[in-house]
Amino acid sequence: MKPCAQWYHVFTAPGEPEGIFTIRDNKQHLERRRQVNEFYTTGAISKIAYRLDDVSRLFLDKLAQMSATASSPFDMCQMMRFYAYDAMANLTFGQVFGFMENNSDVHGLIETLAAFIRYGMVVGGFVEWHPLIIRVLQTLTPGGNKGLLHLKSIGEQAIKKMDEDLESLANEKAGLDRSDQKAHSFVGVMQERHQRDPSTFSRDDVAYHMLPNVVAGADTTSASLNAVVYYLWTNPRVLARLREELDEWAATSTETRVAEKRISMTEAQGLPYFQAVLKETMRIFPGLGNNLTVVGMNAYVAHANRDVFGPDADEFRPERWLGDQETVTQMDQYFLFFGRGPRNCVGRNIALFMLNTLIPELVLRFDLKPTNPDEKWTVHNDAFMYQENFHVKVRDRKLAE
Repeated sequence: MKPCAQWYHVFTAPGEPEGIFTIRDNKQHLERRRQVNEFYTTGAISKIAYRLDDVSRLFLDKLAQMSATASSPFDMCQMMRFYAYDAMANLTFGQVFGFMENNSDVHGLIETLAAFIRYGMVVGGFVEWHPLIIRVLQTLTPGGNKGLLHLKSIGEQAIKKMDEDLESLANEKAGLDRSDQKAHSFVGVMQERHQRDPSTFSRDDVAYHMLPNVVAGADTTSASLNAVVYYLWTNPRVLARLREELDEWAATSTETRVAEKRISMTEAQGLPYFQAVLKETMRIFPGLGNNLTVVGMNAYVAHANRDVFGPDADEFRPERWLGDQETVTQMDQYFLFFGRGPRNCVGRNIALFMLNTLIPELVLRFDLKPTNPDEKWTVHNDAFMYQENFHVKVRDRKLAE
């Protein structure tokens, strides 16, 4: 049985193997998914989450610098997108792309992936023409995929470096138990799995599974981060209530990192209103705009069901998730942000870690002032959602108040 729509074919170049995202056969997909499920558990992600935290430091330090120098307005959507790509790169490969440092789409990776998705959405309606169209495009624009080539190059370099690191470690400290040491990166964890059991996880499997975090994860995560920021700063009442909760946490916590407004995943999950804000954002702005299966439910339609979410389902109101348990359980049953079943989002724990650790510190430390409060942002639906044109000025919250 192949439940996924035929347009999945157009996301694979002729002659190339299908990726875990594009495999239509249920059995093959399940086999590939089982290979990597262990890498995406909460426990596994927590061991390499410092890679995400390192990039969050860069992002927040940049905001602090912009605040201190009273810099010009900037597009928060673009900056958050750069952050998400650098974070996913550091998590996966152990190095950033350099988008935030250079404030630009280095090597055109983001634009290449965006064009790739747009191509799929258009040509996906004419699957039989895909082999011909893609060859014509490759001939006419030989440099059009430079972004993807750069991405693959970084991945290959990461694998090579990890091979060298693991070999060096084996030579210098044979028999050392590494269970108490930090994992290098996502690629590093997979390389170690390959070394332990190459018969079930080959070197080719490492190369096969290393790209989806960036290709499928960066844009969807940045869209969610942008949505939280946008809905908070365009709904002052919600922002004020969330700050009350976060300020109370900061005032009562005994953790030393509180002075820096830093919060752990566990602490964030214990803040009811903040969790309601995240849930409401994901309800009103799912990361995927189109169905990916032949028979399925569109999250935007399901999340707008007034019989489930109330007569104000079109409004951003986090309080709906703080109602009676029966109502919340019913809403959860219709909540499709991460999908359902065997093809649900494999990287959901990565996205949740980034949302739960970055947003509270951003809200606690900074204030954003939209340059034109009456102007709406621009939202694009190319299957994956992305936004632009939310221009703001940033100030240190202490100074702003």
